[in-house]
Amino acid sequence: MSFTIHGARPHGGHTVEIDEYVPLTIQWPGYARLRQTPQTVVLDVGASLVEVKTDRDSGEVVELVLVDMGRLESSDTPLLVTGTVESGIPLLSYDESTQDDSVSGVHLHSDGLRVRFRQERTSRSVGDEEAVFGFSETGGLVEFEVRLGLDRMAELRAVCGLG
Repeated sequence: MSFTIHGARPHGGHTVEIDEYVPLTIQWPGYARLRQTPQTVVLDVGASLVEVKTDRDSGEVVELVLVDMGRLESSDTPLLVTGTVESGIPLLSYDESTQDDSVSGVHLHSDGLRVRFRQERTSRSVGDEEAVFGFSETGGLVEFEVRLGLDRMAELRAVCGLG
């Protein structure tokens, strides 16, 4: 099961919600423009569950939800500075026939969170300075990073029971 990028839309910002029942929700403006319910794909990312929601017509990412945080990797180091980031919101297609058994997981940093979908090198980054999708050379979704800052990370750690 994999997502592949087939374009990008101009970026319009995003909102972040941290909640005790659904730890993290990131929503982009396209969600408000949906004409029908989004295509929702639930991925098992290590011991955590991540929902990726896209517009059924365009493939535009409208929401990413960390539904359940299982075993987490955690460190006090900040997220690494990403190279050049193409400004925009990815347009994705989803292929459920593709199997991907590579290592994945959720990693908390001091200033944000990285969701690793597969163990490939990121060669293209799409997003903004706070929320970035990483894609492989062949266009497959490899990772997602969101910078939350120290206060929001403390809130997320508390929700996850990490103090």
